[in-house]
Amino acid sequence: MRKILLLFIFLTVFLSVDCNAQEERKVSAKIESETIEQQLIVKAFASNSTPVYKELNYLLVSIKKGNGGNLSNNRQSGKFSINPNEVKKLSELSVNLDRKDAIKIFLYIRDEESQKLIAKDSLEINQEAFNKKTSKIEEDVFSELKGLTIDETKTKVGKDFYDLFYMQYSQLPEKNNSTITISEIPTQGVNGQINIAIEDKVIYSFMTNPNEDYLKEQLFNSFRVIKEFIAKKNLIKNEFIY
Repeated sequence: MRKILLLFIFLTVFLSVDCNAQEERKVSAKIESETIEQQLIVKAFASNSTPVYKELNYLLVSIKKGNGGNLSNNRQSGKFSINPNEVKKLSELSVNLDRKDAIKIFLYIRDEESQKLIAKDSLEINQEAFNKKTSKIEEDVFSELKGLTIDETKTKVGKDFYDLFYMQYSQLPEKNNSTITISEIPTQGVNGQINIAIEDKVIYSFMTNPNEDYLKEQLFNSFRVIKEFIAKKNLIKNEFIY
């Protein structure tokens, strides 16, 4: 009877340790920071303690409240891959931070395939400075972040298209909550390529051309593709919310 009891205890402890070990085998997010002469240096890391190669996305957001009550924000995001048992630096940002300033920093990591949040971390400095009024403004900032249009064009033609896009997009009564990025990459020859991406997924591309009618045609096509993409995304209920 005693041997059976000891065997039961051994199995219980063994299974408990094994379960804990399994729980630790995951992807985690970590924010590291240091202050150098009123400059806050923030580094974002991801670690993969699983035995599986991962394709992931990250979002790093900082919200700073100055001594006068003004809010400013910084947003960095991107796609990355990470090998088993690897620690990878994702991004780094620098923020001027006086003694009475307050800041909140958030790091989110999501799975590229399932679009689910799998890891997050946060950092807060002088949290008490974020009162209820500021918290409401903070919500507005995040709302703005979700509907951002980001200009990553490089030439005058790219900038002209972005201005046309933003002018029409800003007049929409209801905007998409996802971030839309207009980027431009060089190609062989004179022309470049403009990509339109929603949350880092390129949904439409076209070659640059300074002709105004051509740009308006591409603008029409862009909004059509965006509308179809969002409709399909909502249909399969696969939208990711940070």
